[in-house]
Amino acid sequence: MTLKGLFTGLLLSSVILISGCSQINTIPPSSVTPATTPVAKQTAWQQRQAFLGRKQSWQLKSKVSLRFDDENLIFGLNWAQKPANNYVMEINNPVTGGLVSKLNRMNGAITLLADDGKTYRDTDEERLLKNQSGLSIPVKGMQYWVRGLTSPQYKVDSLVLDNAGRPLTLQQAGWKITYSSYVNNGSNALPRKINLSRGVEKIFIRLIAKNWQ
Repeated sequence: MTLKGLFTGLLLSSVILISGCSQINTIPPSSVTPATTPVAKQTAWQQRQAFLGRKQSWQLKSKVSLRFDDENLIFGLNWAQKPANNYVMEINNPVTGGLVSKLNRMNGAITLLADDGKTYRDTDEERLLKNQSGLSIPVKGMQYWVRGLTSPQYKVDSLVLDNAGRPLTLQQAGWKITYSSYVNNGSNALPRKINLSRGVEKIFIRLIAKNWQ
């Protein structure tokens, strides 16, 4: 299955179209009250990692733009994370809201319901997506990165914190993650706008959170 085949029915455009209205107010990192010392930043960062890391269940509704070679796909992404590393990720048509595909992990079993109506199975979600779409999408890392956390399974190559101890930029597993805004000023605030890029494969992902729970 090709990239187009996996995401049939999604809008294709040469322009990023996901900068529209949102249910979440934008707070740029630069507006946060400065921490007094680098030690204070690091302490706030460690507390953030511990606090958000304890939350095993969360939900994210977002809009995503994915650019790869000459393809530009725009779609809705709903992610419901559950305990024991189980989750459901739904890819939706950005106009109709209709389900395009669904990735599900339950007790180590991973299935992908594609737009052709077929269900594909594997024990590794990234390999499954790679085989079906030709794309290397960092699902394992994104479980942490979308919340502004480092993934424990990868080495941290680079990390730059803002004044509240939240990441501005993060590099892991060959991916660069940039955070341009958070939902509020708190040190435990969740990201609002995230850019992910992988230079080797020239993949660019832009995610805008519409609702966190």
